Amino acid sequence: MPILWGMPAQSAPVQPIVFLDTETGGTDPAVFPLLTVGLVTLTEGVLSRPLHLKVRHDTYTVRAEALAVTGIDLVAHHADALPPDAVAQAIREYAAPLGRVMLGGHNFSFDLGFMRRLMPDLYGVFRRGYADTKLSAQFLIHAGLLPRSVGTPLEQLAKHFGVEYGAHDALEDAQATAKVYVKLMELARAGAG
Repeated sequence: MPILWGMPAQSAPVQPIVFLDTETGGTDPAVFPLLTVGLVTLTEGVLSRPLHLKVRHDTYTVRAEALAVTGIDLVAHHADALPPDAVAQAIREYAAPLGRVMLGGHNFSFDLGFMRRLMPDLYGVFRRGYADTKLSAQFLIHAGLLPRSVGTPLEQLAKHFGVEYGAHDALEDAQATAKVYVKLMELARAGAG
């Protein structure tokens, strides 16, 4: 069922963008595991196809702070999770009907580090270019279209734009990021007019 998000048709992106977020056991993808992946598709101002995937590992090297932030219970997580290959395949199947579209995220280089380990073929499934709401917000701050006081953390951007946001569930983060992206586009278009 589509999640409607108000955006005038003339300012909505026509090409779908898949917004993606991850939750991890730490900051280094070479050391810490990818725990969850959230995906949602934004097409013409409408959010659809929400998908939340949990990744199972034989062992979990995690930082206590990371679990405190995400609220993930590793025992429950492990029971519900899929092996990494199955998660990667589910993402490929999610992307297949869309074609090779662009990804989007917030502070997205972090997520991409983990995603490239999960899916070495990531850039065969999705385009190399991506939309990053953190970078877009920084640009709009520099352009004088977004107040410096807002900052670039997703939580602050969501609050500024009136986007409901429950932090640190990968799917909720992906949905909030897509909604913030819509608001950033509206702001950029208004500033250009």
